[in-house]
Amino acid sequence: MPGAGTQSLNLLIDRIGVCMPYEVKALISQEHDPADRVYKVLSGSVCTCKDLSDGRRQIVAFYLPGDFFGFECADQHTLSAEAVSNAKVLVIKKSALAAGASRDAAIKRQVLWLMGRELARLQDRVLLLLKNAQERVGEFILDMEKRIAVGKYVELPMRRQDIADHLGLTIETVSRILTALEKHGAIEILGRKGIAVRNHSLLKTVIADRETFALSWYLRKSTNERGNGLDRRRTSIQGRPTGPRSGQQLLRRNGRAG
Repeated sequence: MPGAGTQSLNLLIDRIGVCMPYEVKALISQEHDPADRVYKVLSGSVCTCKDLSDGRRQIVAFYLPGDFFGFECADQHTLSAEAVSNAKVLVIKKSALAAGASRDAAIKRQVLWLMGRELARLQDRVLLLLKNAQERVGEFILDMEKRIAVGKYVELPMRRQDIADHLGLTIETVSRILTALEKHGAIEILGRKGIAVRNHSLLKTVIADRETFALSWYLRKSTNERGNGLDRRRTSIQGRPTGPRSGQQLLRRNGRAG
């Protein structure tokens, strides 16, 4: 968090906040509860989510240590929040935070910055859902690498079903894309939740290949996806990707084609 008010804000929330432990899947706040508190993740991970009328669950965002959530402007929470893993969360009354911000301009700027970052997070999610399946998975990997990687290793705190619910895909499609990326040497899957990015340029090339869909051959078994855009594939008469710079050709050039 940039700015000179960072230390002041941390001192304030340490004084007015209450640390609460939550076990995995425990509800932290529920949709329609009064939105009179904000939260800071101290350890573990948290997601905000919404249960849809057809039984599906949509995960809107993941929050990791140091992240704040709960900055709705409405009187009630529009989403539920639950622990993705065992977590410790600092619970802060909005009234106490507002009082502290009113006395310290630097704290007020930090709070406004946090609110703006939350809005930017929601905008990024809207843009992500406009992309195809391989772009969503690839960009999720890169985002997690940026946020929680140790070296090139990313220990994902969430299950693959959670990832699928976040990306608007099925768990089968997420698993097939991860396997395809590993097959071509872009990533390495390490255990149930570990991923190492082995070739950044190759990963970015594949996920950006919107016209030819370099991984589409691997995803033909996936049907009825929620808006993944696979029907926009461009294919030749034989059904293979066309174009001089197709993802398949770039993969072969790297010696990674299967």
